Amino acid sequence: MTILGHVLIIDDERILADSIAAYLEHHGFSTVVAFSGEDGLLRAESTSPDVAIVDVRLPRMNGIEVLRRLREMLPTIEVLMVTAHASVASAVDAMKLGAFDYVMKPVDLDELRFVVDKARTHQRMRQELTYLKSRDRRSGGISDIVGESAPIRVLKEQIERVAALEGTDRGAAPTVLIRGETGVGKEMAARAIHYQSPRSNGPFIEINCAAIPTALLEAELFGYERGAYTDAKTAKAGLFEAADGGTLFLDEIGHVELALQIKLLKVIEQKSVRRLGGLRTKTVNVRIVTATNRDLEKAIADGEFRDDLYYRINAITLVVPTLRSRAGDIVALARHFLDHYRQQYGFPPKVLSPEAEEALLAYSWPGNVRELAHVIERAALLHAGRVVSVEHLGLNREQRPEPILVASDGSVQVDFAAGPIVLENVERALIQEALRASSWNRARAAELLGISRETLRYRLEKFDLRPPA
Repeated sequence: MTILGHVLIIDDERILADSIAAYLEHHGFSTVVAFSGEDGLLRAESTSPDVAIVDVRLPRMNGIEVLRRLREMLPTIEVLMVTAHASVASAVDAMKLGAFDYVMKPVDLDELRFVVDKARTHQRMRQELTYLKSRDRRSGGISDIVGESAPIRVLKEQIERVAALEGTDRGAAPTVLIRGETGVGKEMAARAIHYQSPRSNGPFIEINCAAIPTALLEAELFGYERGAYTDAKTAKAGLFEAADGGTLFLDEIGHVELALQIKLLKVIEQKSVRRLGGLRTKTVNVRIVTATNRDLEKAIADGEFRDDLYYRINAITLVVPTLRSRAGDIVALARHFLDHYRQQYGFPPKVLSPEAEEALLAYSWPGNVRELAHVIERAALLHAGRVVSVEHLGLNREQRPEPILVASDGSVQVDFAAGPIVLENVERALIQEALRASSWNRARAAELLGISRETLRYRLEKFDLRPPA
C-alpha cells in the first residue's frame, strides 16, 4: 500500500490521539504519536514528518511553542492545531505563526482527514518549490560561469559589481542590457546577476521575446483581466507582477515590435503595470535585465527600435565574449560538459583524447558555447568508450583564411569555392585593420568604417579587442 504521508500527532488525550492515529493509518498515512510537546519534538527530529497535528493545550510546553519549534526544525512541515471552543483565539494566533489550519474539538475524523490531505498536498508543493529554488540557485551563480580567460574574468567582475547595485527606492535597481552573439551564454549572465544580488531570494522570471507572437507576448508580460479578450475566461497576473521583488529577464528584446516597445518603456519608467482590460495600475519592484544579439544601433537607424527604450534599458551594458575570443576556456568547458552529461544520463566518466582537445581548440565555434555543449553531448551519448576521440566530435577541422577582398569603393570579391565564410571573422579583421590604420584612434577608426563611435565601442567589447601594450 502506498503511504500518502507521514503524520505526527501530539496530544495529551491518549484516547483521542490513538483514535486519530488508527483512523489515518486506515486511510493510508503512517503515524507517530506523542503525548507531550517535548516528546513530540524529539519524535519530529527523528522521523521528519510531513504533517503534524498539535493540541493547543499541552502540559508544560503549550502547542503554540511546539508549533514555533517544529517550523524552525522542519521548514516545510505543515502543522494543524486542535483546539476547543474556549481557545479559538490561540488557534488564530497559531495561524499567524504559520499553522496550516485548525480543527475544533470534538474532532470530526472525516473532516480531519480532509484537512490533512490538503496539508500534505501543500507540503509537497512547498518541498518542490524549495528544491526548484535551490536548484536554480546552484545552477545560476557566478561560480557556474566556467572559465578563467581574461574576457571571462572581466565579465565575472562586472557581474559582481552590477549585481550589488540596488537603489534605496522601490524598483530602483539599474536596468542591464546583455549583448553578445547567439549561444554565448547571455541567460547565464542574467541568472548570475540575479543570484549574486540582494534580490536572490525573489523570483527570477525569464521570457524569450522573439519566440512569442506580439499579442501573446503583451498578455504574458502585463497580464489580463477576465473578459479582456475572447479567450480570457479568468484573470491572470503578468510576468511583471510575478517577478515582483526579483528579476525579469527579457531575452531577445531587440525583436519586440514597436507598439509593444512603447508600453515596455512606460512600465520600466513608472515602475507600475496595468493588466489588459484593467483600470487599476499596480506598482512593481522588478529589476529589468534584457539581452539581444541584434545590432540595436542599426535597428534604431532603420526605425525598428525606439531610441528612448534603448537608452532606458542600456543603463549598464555587459558584453558576453564569444567562445573563439576565449580559447583558453574551451577545453575546461568541454570537460565541464562531459561531467554534466555524465551526471544527467548516468554513463561512466569519460575523458577527451589529446587529439580531440587539439581539434576543439582549432575549431572556430560559430555557435559558441551552445554549439560546444551539443558537440560534447552528442559525442558522449553516441560512443560508449571511455575516451572521446577526434572522430567522435564530428568537427570540420580545416580552418582556412577568409577568401575575401574589399575594394576602396566598397565592392566585395569573395571566393566561396575556397570554403564557407565566417562573417564575424571578416568583421573582426576589418575592425582590426581600421584600428591599426588609425593608430587606435577610435573616432578615426569609426570614420574609416562608416559607423558610429558607439557601434565601434560595442564591437570592440564584442570581439574583446584591446590596444597593444
